[in-house]
Amino acid sequence: MIRKIEINPDWFYHQIRFEYLPLILKDNAILSKRMQGYDKVTSNIWNGLDYISLAKKDTSYIWKSSYKRFISPSYAFIFNEIEALETEYVEEPCEYRKHLSKLSSDKRYSVYEDEYQIKNKISLDKVIGIKIPNTDINRYPREFYNKKDCAINEFLNILDGKMMEVPFIDVDKKLQIDKKDIKKYILER
Repeated sequence: MIRKIEINPDWFYHQIRFEYLPLILKDNAILSKRMQGYDKVTSNIWNGLDYISLAKKDTSYIWKSSYKRFISPSYAFIFNEIEALETEYVEEPCEYRKHLSKLSSDKRYSVYEDEYQIKNKISLDKVIGIKIPNTDINRYPREFYNKKDCAINEFLNILDGKMMEVPFIDVDKKLQIDKKDIKKYILER
């Protein structure tokens, strides 16, 4: 079934990377790097060892949008009614604030205007939908083997019987698509 829905501006999105999805499903949660067993942070990471990055869809952000950079061209978990910290936007380079963001502090910084962070863990019980990639996926092609099908077969194979009640959502077209109809929808859009 495919039906029209309203997109809530308060929804949070977290990009789904295929290589991490099996572990997320096994843990039934998205875990911070520390909770995954990492003890070092790479220089490009602003959320440190203890925080998980999220984005909101806000059309007023044009240039420094984590939603446009990471979420729009990807699959993403959609969360509603979770408490996340809003980050303070900073221009690059700002090594002092980048260093502060690597610490476990409630004052968070980001080079994106629409980034939020949550500490330690987000349970998959909070997922209300899976956002599908926008039709223009040219900006982030590494996860997609065929632009037309958006790797839906691989995605469904990884899910294989998990998260059965969670619908897919086309955020741009404001549509909710049941799992049994998503492959046909992706191929025909």
